[in-house]
Amino acid sequence: MPNFSFPTPNSPSVIASKRQTILRTLLEMDPGFAKTPVKSIYRATLQKMYDLYDDLFFNGTLHRYYIRMDVTMSSRLLKSAGKFLHYQTGLRARTAEIRMSSDFLFRLGEGPFELNGLRVATPQLAFMIVFEHELCHAIENAFYGNTGHSDRFMYFAYGVFGHTKSTHDLPTRSSETTEKTGITVGSMVSFPYEGRMIAGTVSYLGKTARVMVPSPNGTYYERDNPNHRYMKYQVPISLLTLVN
Repeated sequence: MPNFSFPTPNSPSVIASKRQTILRTLLEMDPGFAKTPVKSIYRATLQKMYDLYDDLFFNGTLHRYYIRMDVTMSSRLLKSAGKFLHYQTGLRARTAEIRMSSDFLFRLGEGPFELNGLRVATPQLAFMIVFEHELCHAIENAFYGNTGHSDRFMYFAYGVFGHTKSTHDLPTRSSETTEKTGITVGSMVSFPYEGRMIAGTVSYLGKTARVMVPSPNGTYYERDNPNHRYMKYQVPISLLTLVN
């Protein structure tokens, strides 16, 4: 690895101290973020979080490299808690976005939570650990022009933030639905439609369910058997009944 303009590896005590400094600042400036579950988060809070992390952990490296870095919240980010996005060509390659999932954040109650090999007690810290993961993508991309979950990525994740894994156990919409109803992707379910009950197979679980119903007039079909056609329905979870 080349020499970087910021210290790595950091000791666990240094990481914990810097992380607590950031957490304390964010809680003081944003009452919605300080609640459990989190009620809201200011755009200024997101920007302050990015500024503090870059200053305390990266010595301003991200600000020097990226012409613009947007930190945003998205209610449509359902499968992942965070995502790093960047342009790959031209001058816009130095413009990027870290998109954080409000769907995950606003549903978290008291911990503990397991994220990236760390155990944290609050939704605010869980949010920050996810953000740290995306920052590692940003810093790897800044130095190498691409990023993934390779050993090189884990060098940053462990050295800067003490992460030992790149996965989390935060509850997803799908896992919560399965816990409450027993319905999973692949389950046979029925639901009311235009005065009758119809049945099909769940192909996706999120805020609603996607149900594939066999129909000779369907526009979707199995790749290996085009005679098996389906109609696709988006159905509220509350309307589904598990078919044994």
